[in-house]
Amino acid sequence: MISLDATSIPNGYDLVDATWVMPSRTEPLDNYLQGTTHSIDTTAIKAFPIDQRLSGAAKVFGQCGLRGKQPVAVYDRAGLFSAPWVWWMLRSHGCNALLVEGWDETVPQGPQTTASFFGSNANHALMNASKDDVLAVLGTDTQIIDARPAARFAGSAEEPRPGCRAGHIPGSVNVPFPTLKSGRSFKSEEALWDIFDDQEIDLSSPIITTCGSGVTASGLAFALTRCGAKHVRVYQGSWSEWGPDYTLPIETGA
Repeated sequence: MISLDATSIPNGYDLVDATWVMPSRTEPLDNYLQGTTHSIDTTAIKAFPIDQRLSGAAKVFGQCGLRGKQPVAVYDRAGLFSAPWVWWMLRSHGCNALLVEGWDETVPQGPQTTASFFGSNANHALMNASKDDVLAVLGTDTQIIDARPAARFAGSAEEPRPGCRAGHIPGSVNVPFPTLKSGRSFKSEEALWDIFDDQEIDLSSPIITTCGSGVTASGLAFALTRCGAKHVRVYQGSWSEWGPDYTLPIETGA
């Protein structure tokens, strides 16, 4: 089991708010789920340089009181947007983490937590890819799947980050993140299978997911994992690292 409904969180699991929103968002956030025990400063994780993001995330997890050994259930207040990203990072550190889908009773006040030491006992490279990793697999059987909107993937829409070229990593295919969801949940396994089948994605072969900055790429990685993919890595740097680097190849068009 990798996810659960908000109404069925097992006993012994700490409930973790992992909300991060785009700086341009103006809509108010929903209240916290009833029973939330920890709230992660996701903005602090974003502030780390890309090559330090996973190690920096462990520090932030400890600052919010997580220890790394207790099982956790992760959600966000932005409609299932950033929770998969934090879920993926927690699992990258060897944490027993479940993703919360759906919604339940909420309260306006978040938890007050005490800092702890977050222990990590996993190899980050098993679940995450670097820029060099992506370069090394271009032209191989490793599939690169991009979760950005179709217009940004094709290069017909301007990138929101200054100095970032428009387009995508050569050979990648586009599966926009919103197409994977239905409300506050991911679509059924059967519906996700159909989406991946339409793009001729081989779930038995290695996959690297990418997006703008690693957030929706993690949601895509979750959906692939739900469908049985075993060799999935998230490119945490994603287009925010690849796009501005003029030494790296790009393609445009669908």
